[in-house]
Amino acid sequence: MNTRLTPSEPFPEDLAGLDLPEVEVLNSKIQRELSHEYVHDGEVDPETEFRSEELNEELDRRDAAEATAPAVVSPQSFLPAGGDLRRL
Repeated sequence: MNTRLTPSEPFPEDLAGLDLPEVEVLNSKIQRELSHEYVHDGEVDPETEFRSEELNEELDRRDAAEATAPAVVSPQSFLPAGGDLRRL
């Protein structure tokens, strides 16, 4: 298993169609590739930089969507302790 994603390796066209863990793995691989390029080449390949920006935008979009999503409230949270309605 390679822990980096080089510019010559395939990259998904649509990040929105991926599950969050898949996006997080891609982000990790791209971050490792950025570090590798800085250390070994002294600069970043434009494709790697573009991919990093795309991933950051997708993760930011998901964070924003999660922050504005309505909270899910369980009906049980409205019950008295023990869940017995007869005590009301």
